[in-house]
Amino acid sequence: MKKANHPAIAVNWDIMHPVRRSYATIEESFEVLKPWIQHLHIHDGSAQTSLLPIGEGDIDHKSAIERLSTISFDGYLSGEWIGWNDPYRNYLPRELQTLKRYQDEL
Repeated sequence: MKKANHPAIAVNWDIMHPVRRSYATIEESFEVLKPWIQHLHIHDGSAQTSLLPIGEGDIDHKSAIERLSTISFDGYLSGEWIGWNDPYRNYLPRELQTLKRYQDEL
């Protein structure tokens, strides 16, 4: 990112994979990427399972939201729900409610 040094190039911060694979904590990855974060990619899971509803896995989404608030984040957020048997009209409102609760708790 330092070499690219262009305003049209930014980071999509995926908070789950570094944690699940033990590459980095949310705090560590945020510190490295924060100057360029324009997009937050959210999903939840654990080392033993595949994807889970937000708040039911190992990923501390509240911590990520808290860190983003320190940089006045106004970028985009995207979710990932692969292979769920539950229709999106059921799980999407639940996921949004959980994220809003985290934000309200800050």
